[in-house]
Amino acid sequence: MFGYLWIIFHRKTAERGMADAAAGGTAARFTGMQSRHLACLMLGIAVVGVQALMVAPLLTDMARDLGVGPEVIGRAHGVYGAGVALAALAAAPRLDLWPRRLTALLALLVLAAALLAASFAATWWTLAAALGVCGLAAGVILPSVYALAADLSPPSLRARAVGRVITGWSIALVLGVPLAAFLSESFGWRGVFAIMAGLAALSAFTFLTLPGRSNTPSNAAVSYREALTQPGVIRLLLVTLAYMIAFYGTYTFLSDHLRGLHDAGAGLGGFIALGYGLGFGAAVVFDGLLDRLGPRRLAAPVFLLIGGIYLAMPWAAGAGPLAIVLLSLPWGVLNHLGLNVIVSLLSGGPEATRGAVMGLYSGITYIAHFLAGAAMGLVYADFGFTVLALVAGGWLVAATGLMMRRRHSG
Repeated sequence: MFGYLWIIFHRKTAERGMADAAAGGTAARFTGMQSRHLACLMLGIAVVGVQALMVAPLLTDMARDLGVGPEVIGRAHGVYGAGVALAALAAAPRLDLWPRRLTALLALLVLAAALLAASFAATWWTLAAALGVCGLAAGVILPSVYALAADLSPPSLRARAVGRVITGWSIALVLGVPLAAFLSESFGWRGVFAIMAGLAALSAFTFLTLPGRSNTPSNAAVSYREALTQPGVIRLLLVTLAYMIAFYGTYTFLSDHLRGLHDAGAGLGGFIALGYGLGFGAAVVFDGLLDRLGPRRLAAPVFLLIGGIYLAMPWAAGAGPLAIVLLSLPWGVLNHLGLNVIVSLLSGGPEATRGAVMGLYSGITYIAHFLAGAAMGLVYADFGFTVLALVAGGWLVAATGLMMRRRHSG
Protein backbone atom coordinates (compact mmCIF):
# COMPACT_ATOMS: atom_id res chain seq x y z
CA MET A 1 0.00 0.00 0.00
CA PHE A 2 2.69 2.46 1.04
CA GLY A 3 4.66 1.92 -2.16
CA TYR A 4 1.54 2.55 -4.21
CA LEU A 5 0.91 5.85 -2.48
CA TRP A 6 4.49 7.07 -2.87
CA ILE A 7 4.46 6.16 -6.56
CA ILE A 8 1.27 8.13 -7.17
CA PHE A 9 2.76 11.14 -5.43
CA HIS A 10 6.10 11.21 -7.22
CA ARG A 11 4.81 10.23 -10.63
CA LYS A 12 2.04 12.80 -10.54
CA THR A 13 4.33 15.47 -9.14
CA ALA A 14 6.82 14.88 -11.95
CA GLU A 15 4.05 15.06 -14.53
CA ARG A 16 2.78 18.30 -13.07
CA GLY A 17 6.27 19.77 -13.00
CA MET A 18 6.73 19.05 -16.71
CA ALA A 19 3.35 20.57 -17.47
CA ASP A 20 4.23 23.73 -15.55
CA ALA A 21 7.55 23.98 -17.37
CA ALA A 22 5.89 23.52 -20.75
CA ALA A 23 3.34 26.18 -19.95
CA GLY A 24 6.04 28.53 -18.70
CA GLY A 25 3.84 29.37 -15.77
CA THR A 26 4.40 29.64 -12.07
CA ALA A 27 3.20 26.87 -9.81
CA ALA A 28 0.05 27.76 -7.89
CA ARG A 29 -0.27 27.49 -4.14
CA PHE A 30 -2.92 26.21 -1.77
CA THR A 31 -5.12 28.75 -0.07
CA GLY A 32 -5.39 28.70 3.72
CA MET A 33 -8.79 27.03 3.46
CA GLN A 34 -7.49 24.32 1.12
CA SER A 35 -4.56 23.63 3.44
CA ARG A 36 -6.95 23.18 6.37
CA HIS A 37 -9.07 20.78 4.32
CA LEU A 38 -6.01 18.73 3.41
CA ALA A 39 -4.92 18.68 7.05
CA CYS A 40 -8.27 17.08 7.93
CA LEU A 41 -7.72 14.41 5.31
CA MET A 42 -4.14 13.87 6.47
CA LEU A 43 -5.37 13.30 10.03
CA GLY A 44 -7.79 10.66 8.75
CA ILE A 45 -4.98 8.79 6.99
CA ALA A 46 -2.73 9.04 10.06
CA VAL A 47 -5.44 7.59 12.31
CA VAL A 48 -5.97 4.65 9.95
CA GLY A 49 -2.22 4.09 9.71
CA VAL A 50 -1.59 4.08 13.46
CA GLN A 51 -4.45 1.74 14.35
CA ALA A 52 -3.38 -0.65 11.58
CA LEU A 53 0.27 -0.86 12.68
CA MET A 54 0.19 -0.41 16.46
CA VAL A 55 -0.80 -4.00 17.31
CA ALA A 56 2.73 -5.33 16.68
CA PRO A 57 4.42 -3.51 19.60
CA LEU A 58 1.36 -4.12 21.83
CA LEU A 59 0.96 -7.80 20.92
CA THR A 60 2.77 -9.25 23.95
CA ASP A 61 0.70 -7.24 26.43
CA MET A 62 -2.54 -8.03 24.63
CA ALA A 63 -1.79 -11.76 24.67
CA ARG A 64 -0.87 -11.72 28.35
CA ASP A 65 -3.99 -9.78 29.31
CA LEU A 66 -6.33 -12.05 27.36
CA GLY A 67 -4.59 -15.23 28.51
CA VAL A 68 -3.60 -16.50 25.06
CA GLY A 69 -0.40 -16.97 23.07
CA PRO A 70 0.96 -14.22 20.79
CA GLU A 71 0.07 -16.27 17.72
CA VAL A 72 -3.61 -16.06 18.72
CA ILE A 73 -3.45 -12.26 18.80
CA GLY A 74 -1.69 -12.48 15.44
CA ARG A 75 -4.69 -14.38 14.08
CA ALA A 76 -7.07 -11.83 15.62
CA HIS A 77 -5.12 -9.05 13.95
CA GLY A 78 -5.22 -11.00 10.71
CA VAL A 79 -8.99 -10.59 10.78
CA TYR A 80 -8.34 -6.85 10.41
CA GLY A 81 -6.58 -7.58 7.14
CA ALA A 82 -9.48 -9.74 6.02
CA GLY A 83 -11.84 -6.87 6.74
CA VAL A 84 -9.81 -4.40 4.68
CA ALA A 85 -9.53 -6.94 1.85
CA LEU A 86 -13.27 -7.54 1.84
CA ALA A 87 -14.01 -3.82 1.79
CA ALA A 88 -11.39 -3.15 -0.88
CA LEU A 89 -12.70 -5.87 -3.17
CA ALA A 90 -16.41 -5.29 -2.58
CA ALA A 91 -16.69 -1.54 -2.06
CA ALA A 92 -13.85 0.01 -4.09
CA PRO A 93 -15.52 -0.43 -7.51
CA ARG A 94 -18.69 1.17 -6.10
CA LEU A 95 -17.24 4.09 -4.16
CA ASP A 96 -17.80 6.48 -7.06
CA LEU A 97 -21.53 5.86 -6.63
CA TRP A 98 -21.52 7.37 -3.09
CA PRO A 99 -20.91 10.93 -1.78
CA ARG A 100 -17.31 10.78 -0.60
CA ARG A 101 -17.35 13.15 2.38
CA LEU A 102 -20.34 11.44 3.99
CA THR A 103 -18.92 7.99 3.22
CA ALA A 104 -15.57 8.79 4.84
CA LEU A 105 -17.19 10.49 7.84
CA LEU A 106 -19.49 7.55 8.58
CA ALA A 107 -16.66 5.06 8.12
CA LEU A 108 -14.50 7.01 10.60
CA LEU A 109 -17.32 6.88 13.15
CA VAL A 110 -17.60 3.12 12.62
CA LEU A 111 -13.83 2.88 13.10
CA ALA A 112 -14.06 4.85 16.35
CA ALA A 113 -16.82 2.58 17.68
CA ALA A 114 -14.91 -0.57 16.72
CA LEU A 115 -11.69 0.66 18.37
CA LEU A 116 -13.61 1.45 21.53
CA ALA A 117 -15.18 -2.00 21.46
CA ALA A 118 -11.72 -3.53 21.05
CA SER A 119 -10.53 -1.70 24.17
CA PHE A 120 -13.21 -3.57 26.18
CA ALA A 121 -12.63 -6.98 24.57
CA ALA A 122 -12.69 -9.75 27.18
CA THR A 123 -11.70 -12.59 24.84
CA TRP A 124 -9.53 -12.93 21.78
CA TRP A 125 -12.50 -13.64 19.53
CA THR A 126 -14.34 -10.48 20.59
CA LEU A 127 -11.11 -8.61 19.89
CA ALA A 128 -10.93 -10.28 16.47
CA ALA A 129 -14.52 -9.25 15.70
CA ALA A 130 -13.81 -5.64 16.65
CA LEU A 131 -10.62 -5.58 14.58
CA GLY A 132 -12.52 -7.05 11.64
CA VAL A 133 -14.95 -4.12 11.77
CA CYS A 134 -11.96 -1.75 11.98
CA GLY A 135 -10.69 -3.33 8.78
CA LEU A 136 -14.01 -2.93 6.98
CA ALA A 137 -14.07 0.75 7.95
CA ALA A 138 -10.45 1.33 6.90
CA GLY A 139 -11.10 -0.31 3.54
CA VAL A 140 -13.72 2.37 2.85
CA ILE A 141 -11.88 5.32 4.42
CA LEU A 142 -8.65 5.05 2.44
CA PRO A 143 -9.94 5.27 -1.15
CA SER A 144 -12.58 7.83 -0.12
CA VAL A 145 -9.99 10.14 1.43
CA TYR A 146 -7.62 9.90 -1.55
CA ALA A 147 -10.47 10.72 -3.89
CA LEU A 148 -11.53 13.64 -1.66
CA ALA A 149 -8.01 15.06 -1.86
CA ALA A 150 -8.41 15.27 -5.62
CA ASP A 151 -12.02 16.50 -5.45
CA LEU A 152 -11.18 19.40 -3.12
CA SER A 153 -8.20 20.71 -5.10
CA PRO A 154 -7.93 22.48 -8.47
CA PRO A 155 -6.44 20.35 -11.26
CA SER A 156 -3.18 22.30 -11.17
CA LEU A 157 -2.64 21.29 -7.52
CA ARG A 158 -4.16 17.83 -7.50
CA ALA A 159 -0.92 15.85 -7.39
CA ARG A 160 0.46 17.97 -4.57
CA ALA A 161 -2.82 17.62 -2.67
CA VAL A 162 -2.66 13.82 -2.82
CA GLY A 163 1.01 13.97 -1.85
CA ARG A 164 0.24 16.09 1.20
CA VAL A 165 -2.50 13.72 2.35
CA ILE A 166 -0.18 10.73 1.91
CA THR A 167 2.09 12.32 4.51
CA GLY A 168 -0.35 10.90 7.05
CA TRP A 169 1.28 7.48 6.55
CA SER A 170 4.69 8.88 7.39
CA ILE A 171 3.25 10.54 10.49
CA ALA A 172 1.76 7.19 11.53
CA LEU A 173 5.03 5.31 11.05
CA VAL A 174 7.47 7.83 12.48
CA LEU A 175 5.35 9.38 15.25
CA GLY A 176 2.05 7.58 15.81
CA VAL A 177 3.13 3.95 16.29
CA PRO A 178 6.12 4.76 18.55
CA LEU A 179 3.92 7.07 20.63
CA ALA A 180 1.25 4.36 20.93
CA ALA A 181 3.91 1.92 22.15
CA PHE A 182 5.21 4.35 24.76
CA LEU A 183 1.70 5.31 25.93
CA SER A 184 0.86 1.64 26.43
CA GLU A 185 3.46 1.45 29.18
CA SER A 186 1.46 4.04 31.16
CA PHE A 187 -2.13 3.37 30.10
CA GLY A 188 -2.00 -0.25 28.87
CA TRP A 189 -3.02 -1.50 25.46
CA ARG A 190 -6.69 -0.91 26.24
CA GLY A 191 -5.99 2.73 26.99
CA VAL A 192 -4.20 3.10 23.66
CA PHE A 193 -7.16 1.64 21.78
CA ALA A 194 -9.50 4.02 23.63
CA ILE A 195 -7.26 6.98 22.75
CA MET A 196 -7.29 5.92 19.11
CA ALA A 197 -11.09 5.67 19.22
CA GLY A 198 -11.18 9.28 20.39
CA LEU A 199 -8.82 10.37 17.61
CA ALA A 200 -10.96 8.59 15.00
CA ALA A 201 -14.04 10.39 16.31
CA LEU A 202 -12.15 13.70 16.26
CA SER A 203 -11.10 13.03 12.68
CA ALA A 204 -14.73 12.36 11.71
CA PHE A 205 -15.72 15.64 13.38
CA THR A 206 -13.15 17.56 11.30
CA PHE A 207 -14.71 16.15 8.13
CA LEU A 208 -17.79 18.25 8.90
CA THR A 209 -15.69 21.30 8.01
CA LEU A 210 -15.09 20.04 4.47
CA PRO A 211 -17.20 21.39 1.60
CA GLY A 212 -20.45 19.50 1.14
CA ARG A 213 -20.27 19.14 -2.61
CA SER A 214 -20.35 15.57 -3.87
CA ASN A 215 -18.45 13.79 -6.57
CA THR A 216 -20.17 13.15 -9.88
CA PRO A 217 -21.62 9.65 -9.55
CA SER A 218 -20.59 6.92 -11.92
CA ASN A 219 -23.19 4.90 -13.77
CA ALA A 220 -21.76 1.44 -13.15
CA ALA A 221 -19.25 -0.45 -11.05
CA VAL A 222 -15.90 -1.45 -12.53
CA SER A 223 -15.47 -5.14 -13.40
CA TYR A 224 -12.47 -7.05 -12.05
CA ARG A 225 -12.73 -9.71 -14.75
CA GLU A 226 -11.25 -7.51 -17.45
CA ALA A 227 -8.44 -6.45 -15.09
CA LEU A 228 -7.38 -10.05 -14.54
CA THR A 229 -7.07 -10.62 -18.28
CA GLN A 230 -4.37 -7.96 -18.61
CA PRO A 231 -0.90 -9.43 -19.35
CA GLY A 232 1.05 -10.28 -16.23
CA VAL A 233 -1.53 -9.11 -13.71
CA ILE A 234 -2.23 -12.53 -12.17
CA ARG A 235 1.50 -13.21 -11.82
CA LEU A 236 2.11 -9.82 -10.19
CA LEU A 237 -0.74 -10.42 -7.76
CA LEU A 238 0.90 -13.71 -6.76
CA VAL A 239 4.15 -11.79 -6.25
CA THR A 240 2.22 -9.36 -4.04
CA LEU A 241 0.79 -12.22 -1.99
CA ALA A 242 4.21 -13.77 -1.31
CA TYR A 243 5.84 -10.41 -0.63
CA MET A 244 3.17 -9.24 1.82
CA ILE A 245 2.92 -12.53 3.74
CA ALA A 246 6.66 -12.27 4.39
CA PHE A 247 6.42 -8.63 5.50
CA TYR A 248 3.39 -8.89 7.78
CA GLY A 249 4.56 -12.22 9.22
CA THR A 250 7.87 -10.77 10.38
CA TYR A 251 6.58 -7.33 11.39
CA THR A 252 3.77 -8.75 13.51
CA PHE A 253 5.88 -11.14 15.61
CA LEU A 254 9.27 -9.42 15.69
CA SER A 255 8.50 -7.26 18.71
CA ASP A 256 7.15 -10.19 20.72
CA HIS A 257 10.31 -12.19 19.96
CA LEU A 258 12.54 -9.32 21.04
CA ARG A 259 10.62 -8.68 24.24
CA GLY A 260 10.99 -12.33 25.18
CA LEU A 261 14.73 -12.26 24.46
CA HIS A 262 15.58 -9.04 26.22
CA ASP A 263 12.77 -8.58 28.76
CA ALA A 264 11.92 -5.24 27.13
CA GLY A 265 8.76 -3.14 27.17
CA ALA A 266 6.48 -2.14 24.32
CA GLY A 267 8.65 0.89 23.64
CA LEU A 268 11.15 -1.34 21.83
CA GLY A 269 8.54 -2.06 19.17
CA GLY A 270 8.04 1.68 18.89
CA PHE A 271 11.72 2.20 18.12
CA ILE A 272 11.55 -0.52 15.45
CA ALA A 273 8.58 1.21 13.83
CA LEU A 274 10.43 4.52 14.03
CA GLY A 275 13.53 3.10 12.34
CA TYR A 276 11.45 1.38 9.66
CA GLY A 277 9.42 4.54 9.03
CA LEU A 278 12.53 6.71 8.71
CA GLY A 279 14.05 4.27 6.23
CA PHE A 280 10.81 4.02 4.29
CA GLY A 281 10.52 7.79 4.01
CA ALA A 282 14.21 8.33 3.18
CA ALA A 283 13.98 5.85 0.29
CA VAL A 284 12.15 8.49 -1.74
CA VAL A 285 15.55 9.69 -2.95
CA PHE A 286 15.99 6.38 -4.80
CA ASP A 287 12.70 6.52 -6.69
CA GLY A 288 14.39 8.10 -9.70
CA LEU A 289 16.51 4.96 -10.00
CA LEU A 290 13.38 2.96 -10.75
CA ASP A 291 12.49 5.30 -13.60
CA ARG A 292 16.01 5.19 -15.06
CA LEU A 293 16.68 1.45 -14.82
CA GLY A 294 13.12 0.14 -14.92
CA PRO A 295 11.29 -1.77 -12.17
CA ARG A 296 11.73 -5.17 -13.81
CA ARG A 297 15.53 -4.88 -13.78
CA LEU A 298 15.57 -3.92 -10.10
CA ALA A 299 13.00 -6.46 -8.91
CA ALA A 300 15.30 -9.46 -8.38
CA PRO A 301 18.14 -7.67 -6.53
CA VAL A 302 15.74 -5.71 -4.33
CA PHE A 303 13.66 -8.77 -3.44
CA LEU A 304 16.73 -10.86 -2.66
CA LEU A 305 18.16 -8.10 -0.45
CA ILE A 306 14.88 -7.98 1.47
CA GLY A 307 15.06 -11.76 1.85
CA GLY A 308 18.56 -11.28 3.25
CA ILE A 309 17.17 -8.78 5.78
CA TYR A 310 14.69 -11.39 6.99
CA LEU A 311 17.42 -14.02 7.30
CA ALA A 312 19.56 -11.55 9.29
CA MET A 313 16.78 -10.70 11.75
CA PRO A 314 17.31 -13.65 14.16
CA TRP A 315 21.02 -12.80 14.38
CA ALA A 316 20.29 -9.09 14.91
CA ALA A 317 17.64 -9.88 17.51
CA GLY A 318 20.12 -12.02 19.43
CA ALA A 319 22.81 -9.32 19.19
CA GLY A 320 20.61 -6.84 21.03
CA PRO A 321 17.81 -4.29 20.60
CA LEU A 322 20.11 -1.71 18.99
CA ALA A 323 21.10 -4.12 16.22
CA ILE A 324 17.51 -4.85 15.22
CA VAL A 325 16.56 -1.17 15.37
CA LEU A 326 19.48 -0.36 13.06
CA LEU A 327 18.46 -3.21 10.74
CA SER A 328 14.97 -1.75 10.50
CA LEU A 329 16.38 1.28 8.63
CA PRO A 330 17.55 -0.63 5.51
CA TRP A 331 14.44 -2.80 5.85
CA GLY A 332 12.31 0.32 5.40
CA VAL A 333 14.41 1.55 2.47
CA LEU A 334 14.27 -1.78 0.63
CA ASN A 335 10.59 -2.35 1.34
CA HIS A 336 9.80 1.06 -0.15
CA LEU A 337 11.67 0.10 -3.33
CA GLY A 338 10.14 -3.39 -3.46
CA LEU A 339 6.61 -2.05 -3.19
CA ASN A 340 7.37 0.57 -5.83
CA VAL A 341 8.57 -2.19 -8.18
CA ILE A 342 5.34 -4.17 -7.78
CA VAL A 343 2.96 -1.26 -8.10
CA SER A 344 4.85 0.43 -10.94
CA LEU A 345 4.29 -2.72 -12.98
CA LEU A 346 0.68 -3.19 -11.87
CA SER A 347 -0.23 0.42 -12.60
CA GLY A 348 1.43 0.41 -16.02
CA GLY A 349 -1.50 -1.17 -17.83
CA PRO A 350 -4.46 0.44 -19.62
CA GLU A 351 -6.02 3.36 -17.79
CA ALA A 352 -9.50 1.85 -18.18
CA THR A 353 -8.61 -1.09 -15.93
CA ARG A 354 -6.07 0.61 -13.66
CA GLY A 355 -8.52 1.28 -10.83
CA ALA A 356 -9.74 -2.30 -10.80
CA VAL A 357 -6.18 -3.63 -10.86
CA MET A 358 -5.25 -1.48 -7.88
CA GLY A 359 -8.39 -2.59 -6.07
CA LEU A 360 -7.24 -6.19 -6.57
CA TYR A 361 -3.78 -5.18 -5.32
CA SER A 362 -5.26 -3.76 -2.11
CA GLY A 363 -7.41 -6.85 -1.64
CA ILE A 364 -4.48 -9.24 -2.13
CA THR A 365 -2.33 -7.14 0.23
CA TYR A 366 -4.77 -7.56 3.08
CA ILE A 367 -5.54 -11.17 2.29
CA ALA A 368 -1.80 -11.62 2.82
CA HIS A 369 -2.16 -9.70 6.09
CA PHE A 370 -4.77 -12.23 7.21
CA LEU A 371 -2.74 -15.24 6.10
CA ALA A 372 0.38 -13.88 7.80
CA GLY A 373 -1.43 -13.59 11.12
CA ALA A 374 -2.88 -17.09 10.78
CA ALA A 375 -0.27 -19.26 9.02
CA MET A 376 2.90 -17.42 10.02
CA GLY A 377 1.55 -17.22 13.56
CA LEU A 378 1.44 -21.02 13.66
CA VAL A 379 5.02 -21.19 12.41
CA TYR A 380 6.09 -18.75 15.13
CA ALA A 381 4.24 -20.61 17.87
CA ASP A 382 5.49 -24.07 16.89
CA PHE A 383 9.04 -23.39 15.67
CA GLY A 384 10.07 -19.92 16.85
CA PHE A 385 11.17 -16.73 15.15
CA THR A 386 14.27 -18.15 13.47
CA VAL A 387 12.21 -20.59 11.40
CA LEU A 388 9.64 -17.85 10.74
CA ALA A 389 12.44 -15.67 9.33
CA LEU A 390 13.59 -18.55 7.11
CA VAL A 391 10.05 -18.99 5.81
CA ALA A 392 9.81 -15.24 5.14
CA GLY A 393 13.06 -15.40 3.19
CA GLY A 394 11.60 -18.31 1.22
CA TRP A 395 8.55 -16.22 0.28
CA LEU A 396 10.89 -13.55 -1.13
CA VAL A 397 12.78 -16.17 -3.14
CA ALA A 398 9.43 -17.33 -4.57
CA ALA A 399 8.50 -13.74 -5.41
CA THR A 400 11.87 -13.29 -7.11
CA GLY A 401 11.34 -16.43 -9.16
CA LEU A 402 7.93 -15.21 -10.32
CA MET A 403 9.40 -11.84 -11.30
CA MET A 404 12.30 -13.43 -13.19
CA ARG A 405 9.93 -15.75 -15.05
CA ARG A 406 7.81 -12.75 -16.00
CA ARG A 407 10.90 -10.92 -17.23
CA HIS A 408 12.09 -13.82 -19.38
CA SER A 409 8.61 -14.36 -20.78
CA GLY A 410 8.51 -10.72 -21.85
